[in-house]
Amino acid sequence: MTHALATARAALSWAVLTASLLAFSLVDAPVARAAVTTYTASTSVNVRSGPSTSKTILTQLQAGDSVIAAGAVSGDWLPIKYNNTTAYAWAEYLDPNTNPAAVTITGPTGRKTATKNVNVRQSASLTAEIGTILTKGTEIKVTGLTSGDFTQVNVGGKTSWIHSKFLSTATDTTPETVARYTTTAKLALRTTASVAATNQGTIATGSTLGTTGTHTGSYSQVVYAGKVGWVITGYLKAVAGTADNLVLPLSKGARYALTEGVVIRAGAASDATKVTTVAQSTALRITGTTKDGFTEVIWNGGTDWVATADLATSPPTVDLGSDSLNKLEPYGKAAVLEVRAKFPAIKTIYGWRSSSAYSSDHPNGRAIDNMIPSYKTNKALGDALAQYFIDNGKRLHVTYVIWRQRNYTLTRGYWVKMADRGSDTQNHYDHVHVSFEPS
Repeated sequence: MTHALATARAALSWAVLTASLLAFSLVDAPVARAAVTTYTASTSVNVRSGPSTSKTILTQLQAGDSVIAAGAVSGDWLPIKYNNTTAYAWAEYLDPNTNPAAVTITGPTGRKTATKNVNVRQSASLTAEIGTILTKGTEIKVTGLTSGDFTQVNVGGKTSWIHSKFLSTATDTTPETVARYTTTAKLALRTTASVAATNQGTIATGSTLGTTGTHTGSYSQVVYAGKVGWVITGYLKAVAGTADNLVLPLSKGARYALTEGVVIRAGAASDATKVTTVAQSTALRITGTTKDGFTEVIWNGGTDWVATADLATSPPTVDLGSDSLNKLEPYGKAAVLEVRAKFPAIKTIYGWRSSSAYSSDHPNGRAIDNMIPSYKTNKALGDALAQYFIDNGKRLHVTYVIWRQRNYTLTRGYWVKMADRGSDTQNHYDHVHVSFEPS
């Protein structure tokens, strides 16, 4: 009898313990995972739906981003894990990691849904402190990053981690909008925050659209007619009831940087904090307010100041001698002028072109190719030019340099050998390629 009672009590205790564990839906013993191979991007590189430059671009990695390999490099392409399928990236822009990267990009940013009640942890571990518990069905913001079995999320404005098995497979990638606005002029819906970017369509005056709250330079990210894109900030009038902190400044006109390196400052004073510099001819929208010799301009979704004497009412004429160079964004144009002044031996420079097999920098007007005369015996000139752009990279807004089958990104800080593309031109033996930040 005593033995039977003890057995019954043990069975009851086990049932209670099991039920309590199931109630939280998260107490799982860590499972052994096969070793993964990761690669880190040495510069910006497109992720495509298939191993071809004609395939759809799913996302773009930036220098320092890491991905999980889904197989070995084949030809010029590395298969990677992305959004629960296999995607492809140009292999020469990805460096294999000796030790697997702790955090990798495996999907797009967006929202997933909790499939069970789920613990939100402060780090990617089952032993990490629990910040909160979300109920089944909760929509959760995801960053696209994972670490082992965990997905990085944003809950309550804080970055946290949730075990991936308790999140929906599909990711809702439609950006959330934070406020609605009416357009005060016709606006081009650009694919990126650049005047050289592809126009997805013209938005008519008086149209209503939503913004995501993200701003870059003179542009704001918006959602319109199911499309996500970028428009010039100064032409968005907040609808009635919009919170004061989401009301955007309105444009009263445009001014243009008169010279190279015009400084945008946080205040209307020559000693005010420098926000950034812009290249000659960069268009800046003004609010109509002036103070102590400074003009208020619209920048990054707010307002800053530029010395009035540094602004022109019309774009300064900068004819670089060819359609290819005249279609460059301002940072590229400024670089061309500097190369001509500092390296007069370089007579041929190419810039914009309609397409590129490797990146979007040339079609977006953000790259130049400096052709080295007699390059087989004139390596020193190319070395000097490449080093000049590295040494002056921050001032000239350089992102990366390619020379003699190597690339150098400003964020990484050293040269990396590239795969053999074929000819001397394809391998950059006869020219120094330089890419720039968006103007």
